[in-house]
Amino acid sequence: MNDPKKELSKLQAEMDKAREDAANAQRAATLKPVVYKPQKSGFDVVIVGAGMLIVLGLSVALASQLTKDQVTALTAGSIGGAGGLVIGYGIRRSKGK
Repeated sequence: MNDPKKELSKLQAEMDKAREDAANAQRAATLKPVVYKPQKSGFDVVIVGAGMLIVLGLSVALASQLTKDQVTALTAGSIGGAGGLVIGYGIRRSKGK
């Protein structure tokens, strides 16, 4: 049969080790820097992006070096991109992220 004093000493050593590990983990957690990720994607950024795409579309429409089909395609694409940007922002905003 096992000696009760040896068993108690063994349990005491395990408890001391667990206590020391917990103290080390707690110290490491308190020293760890907290990093916050600010959310800077506001509606003004979306409006600026949409405005830039509209200006791009209008400038391409005024370019005489492209064919009529190319001008129409680029204009429609940039205006569609501006609309998609605003709609995507609205969907993201409505989901609360």
